[in-house]
Amino acid sequence: MAYQGEVIIRKEMFHYKEMELMKREALKASLFIFDSGIHAIKLENELGYITVLPYKGQQIWDAVFYGRSIKMLSKFDEPKNVESIANTYGCFMYHCGALRTGNPGKEDTHPLHGELPYANFDHPRLLFGEDEKGFYLAITGEFQYNDAFTSNYYRAYPIVKIHSQSSLLDISIQIDNLSDYPMEHMYMTHINFRPIDYGKMIQPVPWNTEFIKLRESIPTHSKDIPMSKEYIQFVNTIKTNPERMQTILPEDPYFPELVIYLKSPKTDDRGWTHFLHVHPNGSGDYVSYRPDQLDHATRWIIRNRDREAYGFLLPGTCDPEGYTHEKAAGNVRIIPEKSSVKYHIIAGALDPNRTKEMQDKIEKL
Repeated sequence: MAYQGEVIIRKEMFHYKEMELMKREALKASLFIFDSGIHAIKLENELGYITVLPYKGQQIWDAVFYGRSIKMLSKFDEPKNVESIANTYGCFMYHCGALRTGNPGKEDTHPLHGELPYANFDHPRLLFGEDEKGFYLAITGEFQYNDAFTSNYYRAYPIVKIHSQSSLLDISIQIDNLSDYPMEHMYMTHINFRPIDYGKMIQPVPWNTEFIKLRESIPTHSKDIPMSKEYIQFVNTIKTNPERMQTILPEDPYFPELVIYLKSPKTDDRGWTHFLHVHPNGSGDYVSYRPDQLDHATRWIIRNRDREAYGFLLPGTCDPEGYTHEKAAGNVRIIPEKSSVKYHIIAGALDPNRTKEMQDKIEKL
């Protein structure tokens, strides 16, 4: 029988030493504070755990399953007490938007990926219960944005669920336009896996230039990075032969970052599409979403001596080219007054058996 309860979380409940908040068989929730002063909630099950930042963007800072961290590599060993996502960029997942997102162009004034990535959230709660997937623990909270001079007034409610005996996370977010006026809206879920040498991408999108387009614009944060001859040659190859990116080779020059856009992914009979990064040992990383909710798909990869990240599928309402570009392209949505939108994404890790099952499913779409 489906049910849900909740525990209201307050800052005075956190300590630098990890403290257990709730336990139900193998599901456990704990609270702690990083040395940097950032509050964190750890949700555990039989297969691993996630670390969520309840007051800072409701980011999933880390996700560890089957004994490995699946998040990106970075020089940030913990989240920092800063305002900009760029100064603490090392998490597994963050929300982008909700008014603006993407890399700001020359005419844009919005921050990188908007106001949500490291926003100050309030009213965190631990949710617990049972649904069609079994017993779960979840974290939610609330962020309100209110600009008196533009009438932009909205509330964001993200939720991340971890179920018993599952290495997949249910990630959702609801955006409520609280204003009496329509609101422009852009959104993307930024999921940062770790690239694996000789990992192979399995996707329901053909590997040709009709369905895959290389981003040729250079974001502001990459303009001062020199491009090697090897990088330029590699980019020119991807332009005409995107299948060259299907398998990650250790010598591939992914610095500066490389971004491609994928069109028209096939879906299953429930309307979900599926993307899978298969590791040489047979395990995999996985993202699934509904293209009828999020109709843009971005792939982002960077590898250098300081960081390695593979956002092999970043679902969104637009491309990450910044407000001015996306507005001109017709990709800025409108949320009517006193209305809401909701998005649902599934992401995580798969063991070799489930990886093989998912690969077979994708290849049959």
